[in-house]
Amino acid sequence: MKIIAIIPAREGSKGVPGKNTYQISGKPLITYTIEAALKSELLNCVVVSSDDLNVCKLVKEYKQAIFHNRPVEIANDISPITETIAAVLKQFDPDNCVYDAVMLLQPTSPIRTCKQIDDAIQLFTDHPEVNSLISVCAMDDVHPARMYWKEDSSLSPILADFEQTRRQDIPKAYYRNGSIYITRISSFIKENTVMIKPSIGFEMPTSQLLNIDEPRDIMIAEVLITAWKEGKL
Repeated sequence: MKIIAIIPAREGSKGVPGKNTYQISGKPLITYTIEAALKSELLNCVVVSSDDLNVCKLVKEYKQAIFHNRPVEIANDISPITETIAAVLKQFDPDNCVYDAVMLLQPTSPIRTCKQIDDAIQLFTDHPEVNSLISVCAMDDVHPARMYWKEDSSLSPILADFEQTRRQDIPKAYYRNGSIYITRISSFIKENTVMIKPSIGFEMPTSQLLNIDEPRDIMIAEVLITAWKEGKL
């Protein structure tokens, strides 16, 4: 199976301006994702799609990475990621005959290894009946059974049957951690989404859960990534 990886990194970010090149634990954020992808033994192509000149300069430091100059019209706050994927495929596989699947690696979820990338690809390859793979983390106390819908001041449990159940007796719930997505290109073309049923989950440790969207996440990222680099996660 041939797989093209896409690392999306648009310039604009209201929550954390310039977050893709923000220095965290001594390195620009996006480099964690680029380096993990390039160390993969099963990815056939790694493309970084961005409208950011600073990202372009970083990508040039990696000979095996390819830079895709993302058009401005698909690089705004409301642009769906599917438009970027479609643009990359149109440029690098216009006839949809080179690659079988596309892997999406978001730089804002940087704690992943090349082995996890390859393990996810192997799992996907071993299940030809599925259209997509989604990386997830098992949730414990942060669980839908502990959550409520709120209407005015009234609360109603999301999972009423388990509202008062002991944590140990609640069925496991899994959170989409944003780290790894794989989708068959033939299915993507038909459905225009990366999450297409039937799908399979690739479980990652909850200790690696990190999604950078706001300034608070940067502070958490500094601690977590440093611990990860030191082998403490």
